[in-house]
Amino acid sequence: NKYLMTKDRFPYSMFLTACHMSVSFSLCLLLYLFKPAAFPGVANSEGKKVLVMKWMAPIGITFAASLFCSNQAYMYCSVTFLQFMKEGNV
Repeated sequence: NKYLMTKDRFPYSMFLTACHMSVSFSLCLLLYLFKPAAFPGVANSEGKKVLVMKWMAPIGITFAASLFCSNQAYMYCSVTFLQFMKEGNV
């Protein structure tokens, strides 16, 4: 990833993050359409869409920001440092 994420090759970490989130959302939506039994918790949230969005929107925004920042880090940090920090998150 460090090889790819340089200013000379592919400096578009926001675009990469948007693609990641779009594909994840699309595949999850397709799975829900074809196999709703894989999502048993959705039945419990009927009529509570505003409450669910109130809890899920901040989590989704934080996850998107985390992806963007981790992709940006490849431009500024060494591979050794990134591996060291990744072990700290496990």
